[in-house]
Amino acid sequence: MTKEGQRMKRISRIILILGLLFSGCTAKVEPENSYQVEAFPLAAASWPLQALLNELHRELSPDPDWIAGEASGSTQAAWRTLIQVVNPKPRMILAYEPSALMREELQDYDTLWQAQTIGYDALVMVTGQENPVDTLTLEEIRDIYVGKITNWKQVGGEDRAIRIYAQDENSGLQTAFERQIMQGQPIRLPELEWVYERPGVVRQEIAAFDAEADALGFSSLQMVTQVNPQPEIKIVRIAGILPNAKTIENGKYPLRLPVLLASNTASDATIAGITDWLLSQRGQQWLSEHGLVPVQ
Repeated sequence: MTKEGQRMKRISRIILILGLLFSGCTAKVEPENSYQVEAFPLAAASWPLQALLNELHRELSPDPDWIAGEASGSTQAAWRTLIQVVNPKPRMILAYEPSALMREELQDYDTLWQAQTIGYDALVMVTGQENPVDTLTLEEIRDIYVGKITNWKQVGGEDRAIRIYAQDENSGLQTAFERQIMQGQPIRLPELEWVYERPGVVRQEIAAFDAEADALGFSSLQMVTQVNPQPEIKIVRIAGILPNAKTIENGKYPLRLPVLLASNTASDATIAGITDWLLSQRGQQWLSEHGLVPVQ
């Protein structure tokens, strides 16, 4: 082979190698989803995620006249929208994990649901701003909720009894709290309140959190910082770690709360497209802009 032929062969080999390198670095094409409002699937959300669902609707189905629907009110209510016994239609929800009882209910109605984690919120412990206690360990929280620790003085606070607050039994936050903190141990004597149901009938239910210095409860970071921020509420650090995007992403804050996009079908193209978009680079950035921690 002549020198000129050898030179051309070397150039061709370099071009081939460069082509392979650049082809491996080519960014994936992100889904281009834009849905007419009437084509957007029937959807619901856990209460702290309702605003996020509304923003998602506006992002993917732009319509200046569109009005957000009513909040579903609870994680349980959101999951129940997937149950369609007669004339089932494709439905999707943005929700926290279902409770064990909710999973049984879905199974009883033969609901073939599927779920994908699209981002993370955080489970947060809250107290009143006047409480001098700023941090608790997971073990201390568990001991408080089982009744081993009953006074704030035992965890470095003032000499006053601890009033503990919980959530409804089928709440996604209650489910996460029981799994991540209680680990099978029952909660002892959470605050209750009497509720008027109808003439002559009252009942007790879990009390709404009261942000006083003796109170301890739990919520989601999305709720207390974006949906319903209240200056009288203080987020308690976990072993000195405050929940934020960085500490949730790197795992230093231990109470990460998965946000699920769930549906009652695996074959609806619109729901699949919305899921793909949320998991794309643009979708993950969009979720980050709206307060969630990306999964990627």
